[in-house]
Amino acid sequence: MQPTSYSALTEALAKLGFVGQLQNEDMLVVSAQQGPVWPNRGNSFWLCRKQGTWYLSTWLPAGYRVPLDQDLVSLCAACMGRSSAMYRVPPEVIQRFGLEELEDNEYERLFPSG
Repeated sequence: MQPTSYSALTEALAKLGFVGQLQNEDMLVVSAQQGPVWPNRGNSFWLCRKQGTWYLSTWLPAGYRVPLDQDLVSLCAACMGRSSAMYRVPPEVIQRFGLEELEDNEYERLFPSG
């Protein structure tokens, strides 16, 4: 399933016990924490949808393009199955969901830092 909105994704994540919080109009933070997300309280990452494509990013940052045929909610569940913060998505999750890691210049173009 690939939801077409942040609200639809947030609802689907809530059914699994996860929290989706809009940090800004382009950043949905996924965690198991209510309220502010703190790095020492478990895993979290963020998602963004641009021009119909979903992207997943860790706080390193390391960014990944999610192929259109992949189940985004299952991907989130696989990532949240880790007990501590991910610096990078684990290789087995990348392979299972066919994620494409973004090069630094593409990441900066999509998500400018300043």
